[in-house]
Amino acid sequence: GAATMGPRKADRRGFSKLAVVSVLSALFGAGLQSLVRTKEAAPRPPQWGALVRRQNETIASLRSSLQSALKLQTTAAREPFAAPTHQQDHQEERKESECESKFGAGLVESYRSSKRTWCDGESKVECYQHAYHHDGRVGLFCVGTDLVIDFAKVRTKGKYLAFDEDGATTGNCRKTADWSPELFMPHMAPQLRAFRSQALEKRDDAMVVEETAYLLARDEDCENMFHSTADHLNAFLVGKVLDLDWRQTRVVLWDGHGDGPFIELIRRSFSPNFDVRRPSDYGRRVARFRRVVFHLESPAGIVFPKVADGPKGIMRCRGSSLWLGFKDHVLDAFDLLHRPPPSDPHLILSVRRRTKAKNVGRVFADEAGLVSVLKKGTPPFSFEVVDLATLSFADQLRKMRSANVLVGAHGAGLMHVLFLAEEAVLVEIHPSYRLDRHFRLAARMVNKIYLPLRSTQPVSCTGSSDSIPVDLNQFHTVVDAAVRLARAFDDGVAECGLQCDPKLLALDPGAAKALPPGTTP
Repeated sequence: GAATMGPRKADRRGFSKLAVVSVLSALFGAGLQSLVRTKEAAPRPPQWGALVRRQNETIASLRSSLQSALKLQTTAAREPFAAPTHQQDHQEERKESECESKFGAGLVESYRSSKRTWCDGESKVECYQHAYHHDGRVGLFCVGTDLVIDFAKVRTKGKYLAFDEDGATTGNCRKTADWSPELFMPHMAPQLRAFRSQALEKRDDAMVVEETAYLLARDEDCENMFHSTADHLNAFLVGKVLDLDWRQTRVVLWDGHGDGPFIELIRRSFSPNFDVRRPSDYGRRVARFRRVVFHLESPAGIVFPKVADGPKGIMRCRGSSLWLGFKDHVLDAFDLLHRPPPSDPHLILSVRRRTKAKNVGRVFADEAGLVSVLKKGTPPFSFEVVDLATLSFADQLRKMRSANVLVGAHGAGLMHVLFLAEEAVLVEIHPSYRLDRHFRLAARMVNKIYLPLRSTQPVSCTGSSDSIPVDLNQFHTVVDAAVRLARAFDDGVAECGLQCDPKLLALDPGAAKALPPGTTP
């Protein structure tokens, strides 16, 4: 054994055996001496003293050997054979540190420590940046103090805004060596590249805006929950970097998009004490903003796996303080943070349905077949089929917060994994042609369990919408696993999955409520 294990393992195994032998011998010796003491009054045979002397000599020899082994063990512990355990601990700590640097407090601190004054004077422009792993992309947002915006020179151009170059945005400051217009993000660039510094004239007609104004230039797909979450999570990140008090902040939608389905989230979470505004709400007036924040735009969103961590390594991370903080922030804004979780598995099957008004993306080819599988579930278990497009965002949140299993096709609605019950499972069904990691990442970032299922059958298309065929046996297998996990979240019946064998339930009096009618434990 020693020859095959190598010297260090042999030393340790020898030490272990010696320790056991020594302890047993010592116990035997102690028992023998006790026996000797109890027999002092009784006559002893001549050989009895010799036996005691030999036993004492054996104990002394073993004690010496044990001390030598302990010394060997202590010396060896300082040498390489003990390194893997220490190295593993170090690697684990380093992994946690790397994950927080990408998704948590480290990212906040990276932005905060990068603060530079780009224009200095009575007015100021201060900018914060962070270099992401993907293509060296730089995330940038800026804060202006005492900047003037002439809304007569701001106009909507398609989905975004355009600015006249002769003074749409001005300030009384001098640009510093840090001024780097090439770093401006796409939608802030037209405004800040045309920024006129050292504008010494005073505008007596300017209205003064005392509250912090957050200029939110949303993603071009802001009706999509995945892309909108990139913006909302970035806004939360900016708030952490700046220690913003959202109660003293007004969001101004700095684009040409409609309100969209997430206007309620924006208002409640980021502008709770002020109506959300648009440039048109300022008419053609001139406004002096005491403090204005130029949004960290979604191309720098950490919802995108490749942006945050490049091609590999990202799925080792989980439980991001930033993601969890954002989740709590939104739920608290809707008074849902402390809603108790379901005591039994409750599953939501998220579906899409084509309408005359909208030919949606991915639908299930056999929705009825999936529902038939779920109907086989043994109580205590419940499910509902939900088309999120028919609900307000607040109603969506309320439903998700009461569920601990979410099942759906790959699509933006799966970002609701953030808002499920604290312990929950996401089952993502991928079409054969697509396998993205977006929602796997989201699930990990908020400590949810992720189970994927990929169809191997080709989709059929209706215009830009495709129907995903799902093998019902595979669907049953994956949902069975998800429900089995969900049953273990509380103190209910955790020994079965989607269906429970009555024979199994009958073994436990505590499972009586789950037994079929007329059956007793």
